[in-house]
Amino acid sequence: MRAIDVHVHPSGRGLDSDAYAYFKRELKDLPGTEEEFAVLFSKNQVKALLIGWHPSTVKEGTRNTNEYVIDLVAKYPEAFAGVLASLDMGAENLDEIAKQAEELLKNPKVKGFKFHPPDQAFYPNDRKYYRLWEVLEAGKKPVMFHTGFTVLGADTDGGKGIALDYGRPIHLDMLAKDFPRMKIVAAHPGWPWQEELLGVLTHKKNIYVDTSGYLAEQLPEIFQRAIKSRLQDKALFGTDFPYIDLQKALNSFEKLGLKDAVKEKISYSNAEALFGL
Repeated sequence: MRAIDVHVHPSGRGLDSDAYAYFKRELKDLPGTEEEFAVLFSKNQVKALLIGWHPSTVKEGTRNTNEYVIDLVAKYPEAFAGVLASLDMGAENLDEIAKQAEELLKNPKVKGFKFHPPDQAFYPNDRKYYRLWEVLEAGKKPVMFHTGFTVLGADTDGGKGIALDYGRPIHLDMLAKDFPRMKIVAAHPGWPWQEELLGVLTHKKNIYVDTSGYLAEQLPEIFQRAIKSRLQDKALFGTDFPYIDLQKALNSFEKLGLKDAVKEKISYSNAEALFGL
């Protein structure tokens, strides 16, 4: 195995056209079928964690769901290692959401959960969600939160109603303090708050970070230095596929100049340990 990609969206559902344009990707580059999607990862010797979240900005086409990505994992276990499930953070009855989380935790294909605070319009440290975090902490599966800039709504009037402040890394600090046994993954390097994110990562042992949304050479320099040294045990390889090309991301990662032991940690062994793969 070459790598574990901890941040993969299914290429056939939930694709945000503004985001795809932002990354200057061509729709023709997408895998055309589920099988082609799986083959892309298996031929590159990469195991993917598939995200069940569906962006609010995508109104057309078939929705992405937890059920869909769980089914993909069942069909193509050689390519997909498991699922990061999503929950409706805007639901009126949060007790029902907590019950849904309890049921999802029982599924061995669910390796963790993924939330997008800017798109879902919530602060992770808002106490009204603490019952849910209690359930997830007890479930002992990692919880991933988008941090920093999002391409959803980028360069549009009002950002399509999406506020970046929800994704500030500092909001994970209080969450990590109040739930010290919950393993938290910050998705992306947190730009433009990369220093804030590094401070939180350094201070809270139970927070990790992925490299997704960037080719390796595009990662903030201070972030690159940190994952090469003091944060090497907390960094996880991720792409944000299909917005970032898998093969380009792998080739770019090779050029980071990582020591072999550090490369092995970030590529797959940190993820193996964290997600129990």
